[in-house]
Amino acid sequence: MYVSMGVSVWSELALLTLLYIVVCSCILDHEGPPDPLQHPPTDGDPDKLCLASRLHHVKLSDLGGILQNSCALLGVAQHNDVTIQSLLSELCRVFHDDARVFIGQLASSNSSEISWRSFHEDTSMNSTELVFYSREPMERSCLLIPQKMVFLAEPYRGRMILDTIVQFLNEKCGTFRTKSGSLTAPGLFHQHIMDNLYKPEKPVGECQRITMPLRHTFIQDYLLRSRPVVIENAVGNWPAMKKWTTEFLHKEFGSREIHIKLTPNGNFEGVESATLWADYHEDWIPEEVKSQLSFPDLVVVRPATSEMKFSDFLELITSGNSSYSAYLEYSSIPHYMPKLEDDILELPFVENLLERRHLNIWLSDGNTLGKLHFDPFDNFLCQISGEKHLVLFDPHNNENLYEAHIPEAILGFSPSVGKFRRRTLLQSTSMVMSPVDILDPDLERFPRFAEASRLSCVLRPGDVLFMPAFWWHEVQSYPDPLQKRNLAVNFWYEPVFTKEFPCAECRPQFNLFYRDWLEDLPV
Repeated sequence: MYVSMGVSVWSELALLTLLYIVVCSCILDHEGPPDPLQHPPTDGDPDKLCLASRLHHVKLSDLGGILQNSCALLGVAQHNDVTIQSLLSELCRVFHDDARVFIGQLASSNSSEISWRSFHEDTSMNSTELVFYSREPMERSCLLIPQKMVFLAEPYRGRMILDTIVQFLNEKCGTFRTKSGSLTAPGLFHQHIMDNLYKPEKPVGECQRITMPLRHTFIQDYLLRSRPVVIENAVGNWPAMKKWTTEFLHKEFGSREIHIKLTPNGNFEGVESATLWADYHEDWIPEEVKSQLSFPDLVVVRPATSEMKFSDFLELITSGNSSYSAYLEYSSIPHYMPKLEDDILELPFVENLLERRHLNIWLSDGNTLGKLHFDPFDNFLCQISGEKHLVLFDPHNNENLYEAHIPEAILGFSPSVGKFRRRTLLQSTSMVMSPVDILDPDLERFPRFAEASRLSCVLRPGDVLFMPAFWWHEVQSYPDPLQKRNLAVNFWYEPVFTKEFPCAECRPQFNLFYRDWLEDLPV
C-alpha cells in the first residue's frame, strides 16, 4: 500500500515524536478537479449568475468537483417554493465573488438519493428545503487508486431569512459576509492580514534580528505577517542553558533507551537517484502511483535507525571518534524526559496565545545537515549549545521549490562493522521535502529554483528563531567547541497560517482555528 509520510516518520515512534503527522488513512479520493461546466465561474455578473431561472442545477455526481474548493448550499428541487428560490438567488448574489461558497439547486432526480450525515435525517426529507455540504478538500496523502466517495449532507434547520442563512454559511464555510455581500469587520481584518503577508524583497537576504519583543509587536509585525525573525538571547535566562551539561544528562537519563537516527556523512533526508539502491528495478513503483509522481526516479533518503542507551549515545556524539553521525531528533520532552520541562519556559510573547502541539529536544555531534523541507507547524527553535545556520525560502511560490510527493528509501546499518547500505526502497512517499539540492542545484531540471528568494539565519546559544509554518528550510548545525555537541529545543504550535500539501499551487491561508482573533485580537 502506498502511503505518504513526513520527514522520518516511522511506525515505531510514539505519536508525540512524529515530525510530520501525515498518514494515509485511505480516505477515498475525489473524482478529480472541478469541471467548469459543473461548477460555473463566480467572477461573472452576479445579476446574471443569480437569477432564480439561472441557478445551477447540481447532480450528486457533480459534488466531487464542487466540494474540493467550496462548501455548498442547495435547494431541494421538490420544494420549488418561490420564497426558497428568491433566497437562493439572494445568497448567490451575496457570495458571487467568494469561491468558498457554492449556491445551487439539487436536481430533482437526486432528491431522494441524498446521504445524510446523521441517519436520523432521512426521515425528515419531506420537510427539508435546503441542504448543506461541507467542503471536502482533496485527499492529498493517499496515492492509491481513487474510488467514488459518498458526500454527506445536513439539512438547514434555521430561519428562512437572509441574515440567518448568511450567518450560518459564514460559520460553516469560513467566510465573512454581510447580507449585502460586503465584508464584515472581521472579514476586513482577515483581508488586511492576507494582503500584508511577508515576502522577501531581495533574492538573497538575512533574517531580521531583534531583542525580546513586546507581545503586541510580535503579533502584529511577525506572527500575523508570517515573517521569520531571530530573537537574540530570548532564552538566555533558562535554567537549561547552564544546567543541561553532558554530565547532567548522563546522570539523569543515561540508563534510558532512546531511538536515534544514523547517517554516514551527517546529511539527513537528502534526495538522490533511486537507481543507486540495491533493490531498484523499473517496476518498483506501481504504474497507478508512478503516473501521479513528478519525480518517480528520485528518493528521499531516510536515515538508518537504532536503539541504544542514552549514555552510549552521549559517548558516541562527544568522543569525536565516530565514523558516522548520530542524531536524537524531534524527541518529545513531555513523553521521554518530562523532568526537563522544569528547566524551560514558554516564551512570554506567545504564552497562552498559541496552541502547543509538540515540545522536542534535538541533540547531535553538531555535524548534521537537515536538507530542504517544511514543517506544518509554527516553529520556535531555541538554541542551547552550538550554532545552527539556516537557509529559508518563503511558501508563497512553492513551484520554485518543486513541492510534490517524492518516493522514500531507508538506509540499512550494520553496527558490528559500522557500514551503511542502500538496501530498502519503501512503499511510501514524503510530502514535505524538496528535490532541489540548494548547495548544488540542477538548474536544467529545476530551472524555477533560480527565481527563489532566500533568507539566511544564524542561531547562537540563547537565540530563538520564529519560523512560520510551511517556510522551507535547510539547517546546518555546528558543535560547541568545548562541549562537542549541538543542543536545541523547539516548540511546535498549531499554525496561524496553514495550507494543503503537497500542493505547489496552494498558498498559505489564515487558520480558522484562530478565528476568534479576528473579533478580538489577544494583545
